[in-house]
Amino acid sequence: LPFSLTQTETPSVLGLPYDTALDTWSVGCTLYELFTGKILFPGRSNNHMLLLMQELRGKFTTKMIRKSKFSELHFDDTNAFLSFEKDKTTGQDTIRRVVISKPAEDLRARLLPTHIAKRMRDTELKMTQNFVDFLNRTLELDPAKRISPKDALAHPFLSQ
Repeated sequence: LPFSLTQTETPSVLGLPYDTALDTWSVGCTLYELFTGKILFPGRSNNHMLLLMQELRGKFTTKMIRKSKFSELHFDDTNAFLSFEKDKTTGQDTIRRVVISKPAEDLRARLLPTHIAKRMRDTELKMTQNFVDFLNRTLELDPAKRISPKDALAHPFLSQ
């Protein structure tokens, strides 16, 4: 699969400062891709990737939007997301206002569906649960809440 820096560093498209939290996010995206063989946020544009992120991880915080250099490109004055799309009928570019309250998807359900979890051996299930927990912590939308590199190294997924 082609490696794309943009697809692993999606929060950077908001123009937030680069830091270790962004690197941690990239690790989570890369591990997801290695595990599934699929790109986690296969957006057609920066705007589409931001929408996919919010659908999976929830709404960006007001603080993140305020700190963003590019918030006016993706959010209105009420912090609703502005999704740039093509009208299916006319083919014209349109802007759809999207209010995101909670994630529409769940990483655990995507990676460890119940029907598969039921067939796993206990050790395999525990290892996969640790992996999903690790991804959830590395892919925390708010960089201030994302797992630190030090805590990541002590996480059961890496220490098992």
